[in-house]
Amino acid sequence: MTPAYPVRDDTPAFLAMVSRRAPEAVVRDCVDAWVYAWSSDACTTDMEVLRPLMGEGNLNMMSDFGSDIALSDSFDTYQAVWMPVLRETFRSWQLGIASDVDIRASQSLASAAYFTLFEGETHEGTSMIQRQAVSAVWEIQNGEWRLVQEHTSIDSEGRMA
Repeated sequence: MTPAYPVRDDTPAFLAMVSRRAPEAVVRDCVDAWVYAWSSDACTTDMEVLRPLMGEGNLNMMSDFGSDIALSDSFDTYQAVWMPVLRETFRSWQLGIASDVDIRASQSLASAAYFTLFEGETHEGTSMIQRQAVSAVWEIQNGEWRLVQEHTSIDSEGRMA
């Protein structure tokens, strides 16, 4: 039976390409992908699995260990700082989200704030667990959400419990 009023799709072609998902949902998927990729299974010899999530151009990546700070201004420097530390220290590692993820988004810029747990097994067989506070900025670049800034503070003294 033919409907009395057939459904027409008058959506202009350029609008049909736009994701109908809310920016917060898409950014949450990006956060999940970033966290999942930070594992020894995904980053066995390098961190290239993370590159598609990173923004182009200058990046601002800062990790605060309380007494030491690591800064990176590009994906290459980020990888150069972290991959040797991971390979030399750990046999295996993984990162997991340990809190709600608070996302605030506009049409082209979003922030995500959350806690993670980094768990690693050293080459000597000991376990290491670190709680981290993460604040990340995501930006639409070439139609995709990309990480352009990240600040991680390591809870080495139990301040974030």
